[in-house]
Amino acid sequence: MGAAYKIFGKNVQPHVLAITTLATVIGGTAFALSGPKKAENPVATATPAAATAGSNSDDIDVEKLLGDFLKEESK
Repeated sequence: MGAAYKIFGKNVQPHVLAITTLATVIGGTAFALSGPKKAENPVATATPAAATAGSNSDDIDVEKLLGDFLKEESK
């Protein structure tokens, strides 16, 4: 029958260990990526203060945000 590993007193075939490892990794990854449910009202979620300061529209000025960020980083 071939080589087997003895785990907790039971003989376990190598292919069973491989299948169990793959299933555990795939299942754990799927669980981790599922994350929390998204909020019903996306407007009520927290937005960066710099993105909303001084603007009345819902648009975010990405160039201004990047410029400000780079200025802070270069200090």
